Amino acid sequence: MATFQTQIEDLTGSVSDTAALSSWLTDGARAVMSILPMSKLKRVASQDAFVNTIDVEGKKVLTVTRNDGTIDHPCREVAPSMRGRITDSSYMEYASATDPAFYIDNQLLTVKPDSSGSNQRLTSINMAITVAFGDSAIANFPDEAENAVVLYAARNGVQRLMNDVNLSVSDLSISSTEPVAPTLSTVTYSNATNADASSTVLPSITIGSVADIDPTGSVPTYTKPTVGLSVVSIPDLTISSSAPSIPTIGTVSYTDASNQAGFAEDMSSVTFGTVPNKIDVSQDVPAYTKPTINISSVAISDLTISASAPTALDIDVPSVSFSVSTPNFVPPALSVDTAQFETFLETDEDTELAQLQLGRLNNEVQQYQANIQNEVASFNRDLQVYQAELAKSIKNAELTSASEAQQMQEYSNDIQLYAQNVNKEVQQYQQNTQKELTLYQARTSAELQQYSQDIQNELNEFNKENTRYQANVQGQIQKHNSDLQKVLEQARLDLAKAQQDAQNSTNVDIANKAKDQELALQNAINNMQETINNNNSLLAKFQQELGLYAQNVAKEVQEYQQNTQKEITLFQSRTSSELQKYGQDIQNELNEFNKENVRYQAEMQDEVSKHNTALQRAITQAQLDAADAQQEAQQATQVDLANKAADQALALQNSAQNMAVAIQDNNSLMSKYVAELQAYAANVGKEVQEYGNNLQKDTAKYTWYTQQYQMLDSQYKEQIQGLSAR
Repeated sequence: MATFQTQIEDLTGSVSDTAALSSWLTDGARAVMSILPMSKLKRVASQDAFVNTIDVEGKKVLTVTRNDGTIDHPCREVAPSMRGRITDSSYMEYASATDPAFYIDNQLLTVKPDSSGSNQRLTSINMAITVAFGDSAIANFPDEAENAVVLYAARNGVQRLMNDVNLSVSDLSISSTEPVAPTLSTVTYSNATNADASSTVLPSITIGSVADIDPTGSVPTYTKPTVGLSVVSIPDLTISSSAPSIPTIGTVSYTDASNQAGFAEDMSSVTFGTVPNKIDVSQDVPAYTKPTINISSVAISDLTISASAPTALDIDVPSVSFSVSTPNFVPPALSVDTAQFETFLETDEDTELAQLQLGRLNNEVQQYQANIQNEVASFNRDLQVYQAELAKSIKNAELTSASEAQQMQEYSNDIQLYAQNVNKEVQQYQQNTQKELTLYQARTSAELQQYSQDIQNELNEFNKENTRYQANVQGQIQKHNSDLQKVLEQARLDLAKAQQDAQNSTNVDIANKAKDQELALQNAINNMQETINNNNSLLAKFQQELGLYAQNVAKEVQEYQQNTQKEITLFQSRTSSELQKYGQDIQNELNEFNKENVRYQAEMQDEVSKHNTALQRAITQAQLDAADAQQEAQQATQVDLANKAADQALALQNSAQNMAVAIQDNNSLMSKYVAELQAYAANVGKEVQEYGNNLQKDTAKYTWYTQQYQMLDSQYKEQIQGLSAR
């Protein structure tokens, strides 16, 4: 047969944690063993011979016998508090060689009376089973129950894999860096003049000014969507059924009948024994104790912006009129108080109030994120207004030097860098917050699964203790009834003897006294019988109430587990849908980014085309003006004027060449920038596509694990029901 690891991996896929496999198999074997009926347990029971005492830790005691030299006598179990009475012959609980007793104290089983040899025998079940992942069978374990152990371990393995997939869904992060827009050289030229020539024959030559490239749109940025996974709401388990009270058993006693007038020498003495007035059940009625759940709280820190706004530029330019203040990003305050939530859940164990508090915390976090987005939007709007006013002022300014122009440009770049840093820090904060919420969801799901398992384990322990308690009560009832029967039988024998003595007597008074005594004794027997019947009725009612209590507890626990499983299933369904929507939002945002990028590049190309056309027009006009000036210079009669015109034409040609070089350099820079922008768009698309593929793969894996978990859980419960029913 294949190993347990192979059998589990056939259901779950590869599981590398072999230590966890062994732990799940061990827990599963012990859980299955605890619910098996006695008919199956007896088949795998083991026997141990011992002298007086034996360690029973990890064992389920079935029977204990003591051999008196001839036959094996079953030992009755008593409470540890009765150890003194079973060794004292004056008590009815006294243990003899033919009626031995045992008690269990601190996992040590002791049989009384003592024996000098190994003539005691323990029949038990080993509940401390240990199963290794490499085993293919379980010793002293029913063969038909081994598959349930495999299903138990496989279900836990799928749960582990589900948690691993959930933790692997990290936030999208774009590693590509946006290209920096190039700084183009200024293409300007001052009007050529006739210098110091005195003639006004030559016309004035003007080179037109050409505006810088100014695309109206901003460089598009990719903004990732957010995903908000809901929190599973599991109320605490509450048992409404109350354990029945132990009934008060009526007193069964009788005073010996006497011979009254002193004729005892002529009659037998009639003695009526005393029976204990109540059944001594020293064990407490078992009660179901619910396990506790400890849901850890989510830790979300406040948003802090480390980037600092650039210092406002201080340039004394009279022509610059700029009064707009530098915008600042002010993060909203976060006030999340988890103390009340933890108090309600861990101290008060009030899950309804805790659930309300959890909803309030989630709303506060969502509102905080919305406030961050609103603040970022407001900051970006103020920044756009500021940059527009700054650009307008720079354009209208009459700067006194090239250094001032450079300072103004550097300041504009600092403002842009500040905006980028703010947006980067806000994005990083939201990523970290989402990651913390995802980890919190995973921890909560695992803790709820463990809580459900603890409930089942506690129910199994309750059922086991209840079975033992009912067996003890039944044994005490049987012993009580047996003792009563012995007393009644002895009373009947004494009465018959007294009647016989009375019949043999010749004394009339003695005979009359005997008849009176017989009547009184019969009345006492009738009264005692009535008390016994009443006690039996009370005990029967108590057993019925005890059985009903156990049924109600099992019913309530089953209903709670069904509701819990339903809530977990809904939680998993919501999580899967939200992850799918998150993947679609990422793709939609990428499509929007690509559309904006195409538009931006088209605008940039249009601006470059307009710029080049205007430059070419200015150069052409300058060349025409130069040709006119040369022609007029050739026609001039004055040598100095002709020379000046020739110098002017030469200077104009040199300026045109310099302008052409600047245009060529700007075109080269723009071509490089467009290529970088296209590469950036391609890298963003590649990273988003890769993330979407990974997210889709993880989502499909998580969905399969969810379905597999539900199937394995259903098969495990079906097998458990079948095993416990037979």
